[in-house]
Formats: sequence, structure tokens, C-alpha cells
Amino acid sequence: MGCIFTKVCLDEGELADEGEKTRRASHPNKKTLLLVETGGIGGTKKVTRSDDDTHDYVYIGGGVPGVALDAERVELPEYTGARDGGFQSLSKKLRWGTRSRAGNDPLRRRKENQDSFCVCDGLAEDKNVTLFCVFDGHGPEGAYVSHFVRDEYYQTVALAYAEHINRASTTSASRATVSCDIISETFNRAAQLMTDKLTATSIDISVSGTTAVAMLVCDRDLFIANIGDSRAIVAQFDEQESKYALHFETQDHKPDVPEERQRIEANNGRVFEWGSYRVWLQDVDMPGLAMSRSFGDSVAKTVGVTSDPDVTLVERITFGNAERPSFAVLASDGVWEFMTSDECIDFISDCIVNSKMDPQSACDALVEEALDRWNAEEDVVDDITVAVVYF
Repeated sequence: MGCIFTKVCLDEGELADEGEKTRRASHPNKKTLLLVETGGIGGTKKVTRSDDDTHDYVYIGGGVPGVALDAERVELPEYTGARDGGFQSLSKKLRWGTRSRAGNDPLRRRKENQDSFCVCDGLAEDKNVTLFCVFDGHGPEGAYVSHFVRDEYYQTVALAYAEHINRASTTSASRATVSCDIISETFNRAAQLMTDKLTATSIDISVSGTTAVAMLVCDRDLFIANIGDSRAIVAQFDEQESKYALHFETQDHKPDVPEERQRIEANNGRVFEWGSYRVWLQDVDMPGLAMSRSFGDSVAKTVGVTSDPDVTLVERITFGNAERPSFAVLASDGVWEFMTSDECIDFISDCIVNSKMDPQSACDALVEEALDRWNAEEDVVDDITVAVVYF
């Protein structure tokens, strides 16, 4: 719900046509790509491994323009490395579950899903590197933007990561310092590449775009990049307090945040409240964007909205506690609209400690909890997309 322009698909024929168009458009020239059709909570796509077994595995879901997703569980094919309760990384250090649910319009009809997610395991042919991403599209073409970025962003990150790793030198600084610099440069370069790719498409991005929140796990280092108001949180078990506690959270890029507002106003934009604080042109009441950073949104980009990410190295994370694993949640604002970060931690904590849930079950439960909160507060339901990762 990032923009005052929205779109609801009503015609079943149109839905089918758009879904088929999307399937044909996804990497038409890449013969090693296998797309597995699913019931709707998430697609699974894999770059098939060659004889040298060095390619990455890619899992995607949501963001299917014009197709209302149902609530059936995705059947996880064996070759993806899936296991009961979700997926396991090639490094064996991570387990995760993902789910994307289309929202409902005021008549309780399922709308098109503008959210999406992508997980790339073995990024840049390194089995110790895994990338998690959640995207939340907005505007008339938001589903197309989200879908396109979902399919392309991990490739730009992989390209930028390989470029910067090859140039890196550790002779004059600590590994952590160099890593933070490298990853910050990686995500900034990836954002530039992604913007160039998106601008070159035929998608109308004048008042449409998407957020992006990403977590890159490099061995035992955790890096999080954020563009917009999707959010990532990291929590771990506090032995002294005997409970889970917030370790890190991204800061939402909202127009009323002082430094964001200052940049927008310095670029001749306006920020005022219309339901929520939004970005407007100086003399025209458009586009009404409810975030201050995004991919796309070319009109808002003329008044200071940017796709520059905030990148953070999350330090002092405990890995490998089977009973009390550290965890991360990446989610669209379909979760955060009626749930605080601390409430989310308490919820997942209960899933782990009391219900002994695997990450997929915890992810499913969080989506259902977010849905219940929407139904209790509003006549509509936003798209809800979640990735839950255990370390």
C-alpha cells in the first residue's frame, strides 16, 4: 500500500493471460532454468546444476502479476535441497521458510499479489553465501515491478559481489572492516544496476515501484540492506534473561523521517500527511508515495526519492544453537502494519520455544497472525510476505 494508485484484477480471463505472459517472460533465453508451478504460497525456481556442481539454487515466490494466490502449501521438490520444515542451505548453517499471500480488497476478493520473495543459495558460486530478499510492489504496475526485480535483483547482487570480492585486499584492514565496505559497495552497485535494468524495460514505472529488503549471509557474517519500508529483524536468545531479544532491525524509509524529509524537500518535493506521510510534487498532488526510497517510481525520483540502500553489518550473532537458534524475519509491511518488531520476536520465540516449530511452520503461523490482525482492524488485507531464517 505504498502509493495512492492501486489495481485490482477482476476478470478471470485476464488473470490467466497475465499469468501465462509472466511465465513466458521469465528468463526466456536461459535454458538451464526450471520453473516449478505451485499452488501459490511460493514458487520454486532452480538454476540447474551442471556437472561441476557450482551453480546457485534460486527459490522465488509471489509477485505474479494478475494472479490471485491461494493458500495451498507449495510442494517442495527434492532437488532444491528442501527438507521437512523448509529449506536448508548448502552450507548446512541455515534453515528457512517462506510464504507470500495475496491480500483482499474491501469485498474480500483476493487481489493480485504485488509482494514477492527470492532466496539465492550459493550466490556467486560460493556455497557459504546465501541471499534472502523480500519485495513489496506498489502502484498500478507494482506487481510487474516486484516480479521483475525479484527475478533480476539477485543476479545484480551476485555480479556486484563477484566484482568487489575480486578487487578486495585484506592487507591493510581487518576482515570485518573490509567485508562491510565490500558488501556496502556491492549493494550500492547492485541498486544502480537494478535501476538501469528496470528503466530499460517496457514497464511503466512513473508511479509504480517496489521496496527491497535483503539479507546476505557470508559464512557467519550477516549483512542487511534496506530500500523502503519492508523490514528485517534479527533476534537471538539472551541466556541471562532466558528469552529472545531484538538484536537488530532495519529502519523504515518513511517521508517523515527527518533526514529523508530533508532530502526530499531539498529536491523541491513536498511531504504532507494523507492517511500517512507521503511524497508529492511541489505543484501537483501526485504521486503520493508512502515511502522515501524504492526501485522504480520515476516521478518521485525527480523530487528526492532514491534507491540507495542502507547497508549494515550485524555483529555478534550466535550460530548453531539447535534448541534456541538465532533467527531473522524479513517481511513486507503486510506484517508490520499491525505488529511491532518486539511483538514479532515474541511470536516467533513462542513458535520455537513452546511449539518447537521448524522455520516453515513458524513462517506460516506468522502470516496467519498478520492476516488475523488485518481482519480485526480493516476491511482490506494487504499482501503479506515473510521469510523466517534460523541460524
